Amino acid sequence: MAKLTGKCLCGKITFSADTDIKLMANCHCSDCRAATGAAYGTLVFVAADSLKVSGTPKVFHHKADSGSDMEKHFCPDCGSQLFGKNSNRAGMVSLRAGVLDQTDLVKPTVNVYLSSKIASTPVDPALKGFEKMPG
Repeated sequence: MAKLTGKCLCGKITFSADTDIKLMANCHCSDCRAATGAAYGTLVFVAADSLKVSGTPKVFHHKADSGSDMEKHFCPDCGSQLFGKNSNRAGMVSLRAGVLDQTDLVKPTVNVYLSSKIASTPVDPALKGFEKMPG
């Protein structure tokens, strides 16, 4: 079990979770790239009921290419994206690795949406990779 904590850039929203990390993935989809402004997003999946949030994030709703309902939770003041939810992953929340205090725990095991990655983005060949999101 891991004790995870994090915060947005301005510090007005903080979170913590005492939980097992279920999955850690680098996502190269166009939605993650647009939401983060980076070449890909690194997501840390944990049980949603373990997440405790201080402050009130703003929520952006959209549909994924799979048809699932997506939520992006971010700070309304500084814009930092903190976590998200996917209707196809009930009971789970994805924490954005860049806002975690425990950076030593960030060890992705998979790359997803390699079909839409930026061509110049290096990918660790030791990680499993999928062209889309695996079933």
